[in-house]
Amino acid sequence: MSTIVGYTDEVADDYLIKIDMAKSWNWKTNVSETALIKKENPSTGTLPPVMSRGALFYGSDSDANIYLYGGAVSYVNSSFPGFHSPQPAQYALWSYDPSQDQWGQYDTSLSVANRPSSGSFAEARDQQLGFFFNGMLEKGSQVSTESFGYNDNVFLNGMVVVNTGDHTARNLSTTAVVGDQPRARGRMQYVEDVGGRGILVQIGGKQFREGMQSGGEVGDLVPLDTVDVFDVSSLYNSSTPNGTWYKQKTYGDIPPARIDFCLVLASPTDQSSRNIYMYGGRSSNGTDDLYLDDVWVLSIPSFTWTILYNGTAPRFGHTCHRVGERTMITVGGASNINYTELPCDWEYEGVGVLDMSEVIWGSYFNASASDYKVPTLLSRTIGGDEGGNASLQQPQGGFDQEGLARMFNVPWIPKPSPGSPSNTSSASPPSVGAHRAATVPIIGGITGGVASLGLISSVMIFYRRRLKRLFIDGSWPFEELDGQMKAQAELETVTKTPRCELPAYEPAELSGSARATMEPVLPRTIPPLWAPPVTDEGVPF
Repeated sequence: MSTIVGYTDEVADDYLIKIDMAKSWNWKTNVSETALIKKENPSTGTLPPVMSRGALFYGSDSDANIYLYGGAVSYVNSSFPGFHSPQPAQYALWSYDPSQDQWGQYDTSLSVANRPSSGSFAEARDQQLGFFFNGMLEKGSQVSTESFGYNDNVFLNGMVVVNTGDHTARNLSTTAVVGDQPRARGRMQYVEDVGGRGILVQIGGKQFREGMQSGGEVGDLVPLDTVDVFDVSSLYNSSTPNGTWYKQKTYGDIPPARIDFCLVLASPTDQSSRNIYMYGGRSSNGTDDLYLDDVWVLSIPSFTWTILYNGTAPRFGHTCHRVGERTMITVGGASNINYTELPCDWEYEGVGVLDMSEVIWGSYFNASASDYKVPTLLSRTIGGDEGGNASLQQPQGGFDQEGLARMFNVPWIPKPSPGSPSNTSSASPPSVGAHRAATVPIIGGITGGVASLGLISSVMIFYRRRLKRLFIDGSWPFEELDGQMKAQAELETVTKTPRCELPAYEPAELSGSARATMEPVLPRTIPPLWAPPVTDEGVPF
């Protein structure tokens, strides 16, 4: 049985919403939603936290639970009935077993001191690993941050790796990727069957300077002409305790930089291309916020961007999930930060349906949809046909680092800049359960929060066999995710306007004067991006 799970409420986001994905439905006429009331953990008598901007993970096929990691309490309107103040940071990881309707909690504070929010996240279900990249602390993160002002944030450097098999966590340094400018509100996608154990592709977001900041500092959008790639197999190598990252230039028509978008992966049966779909989000032209209604594909291994759709109904702060092989379901989001002046999303039931092969939006979900076919616009860019057979098998300018080329079994042509390879000796894998291939289910991220006209936080979980999900925490003093003592700046201004639908993130202005502005093609902006020198293996000199 396939099911979508997420939070929703027009007053207080205090329960889960379940939608049966084993049956076809039309959200305009017959989509059925079931509310699941959150209950106390029977072992501790503690209610699960009401959070937004966290991550949800499935766990493995053999695990009946779903898991929540990270997130923060929303202060958009703390006067709503059911508002919950932040909890202590000790119990960062929560689980929920839908078959037993039971919550559990786990203490990961010895390895992860704080509960991050607004980071990028992805999951390698076949390895029972969840990943949470950078992010921030804010007023609603934990008891120790309640003294923060509404515009005070501490940005976090590092990537937390959560093991859903034994409920442990570890911190990895990301200094080789972001230097002293951590990121927030970007997105990350896991791509299995690349290299030894798959890769993570980190895309977009905003970067911020170090130091505790108050009063609404605006960071720099991360341009999409470069992405960061993490080799998951490097976690199993004792010579790379923080893993191995690569930077890779992208080609084609580069999308505008953005935050609060969503990603899903779809691939033809021959795996000649792995296509990461990117939908919506927010950008800026330096003066005004720009709200986006576009669909792009980053095709791997060519690392080439192709635009497939550009519309006039923008959305940001949503999540998206692949159901079956060709259907993308979007959940929640908003069209503009001015909720009291402008209408909410036209998809008033909180879900949208995109056929990723035909690139057609609709209200009908077909539970028996056929296999994914490569869209014509995409095959024109990467070669091949609807069945795959992509002819473009490496980036137009070649791979930027030898190690990344080897992961795709492509001969590497050295670049002009020198580099020295790192040690790649083998080691035992990290503590996880059995490694096995698994069909990729659909998961979303984010949990409830207090909401006004819609839902303040949303994240849906789609699963075919079992429901699963995850929560994590932290505590004072403010440590980076990699253990370094560095206070970091705020992400964006916190607004106190009512919510529409199921916004997964709390809207905040990208610039001084935010107003609705939609343009079919946005100017490309490339703010300064700090990057340390790297060797051929992606390890700093």
